[in-house]
Amino acid sequence: MAYPLTALGLLARHRALRVTVRAEGRDHVFTTHQVYVANGGFPAARPITADADADDRLLVAYPVGGASRRGPPRETARNAAAGHRRTLGDEPFLAVRQLWLETDRPARVEVDGEPYGETPVRIGPDPDALRLMAPADSPDR
Repeated sequence: MAYPLTALGLLARHRALRVTVRAEGRDHVFTTHQVYVANGGFPAARPITADADADDRLLVAYPVGGASRRGPPRETARNAAAGHRRTLGDEPFLAVRQLWLETDRPARVEVDGEPYGETPVRIGPDPDALRLMAPADSPDR
């Protein structure tokens, strides 16, 4: 319960951001309080989409809610409940190899809940940076 309570407390005084995500020659602009960028299909132990995969070398970026403060809790609940029925082709997901993220004012960036810096930031996966042991019949992409 600590995470949701902390998030609600911070959200009460947070102003929405104008976010630009540049990826693969296109700009994606939206207003939101938070943007998730995930490498894999299960941030916070819930599936983002049915087809997101930690081994596909793609990042999945998506805003959580819009300009309203009610949006992030509603979208978080929706994502948790319906993630397994959605695909990377659905709005608002953006599946790319790397991206540049900037905001209308500097915003804190966290990686796995730890402070990392501020926007603007370039984000990209580091393929094969982590060695894993898995059954011999596991797919290796």
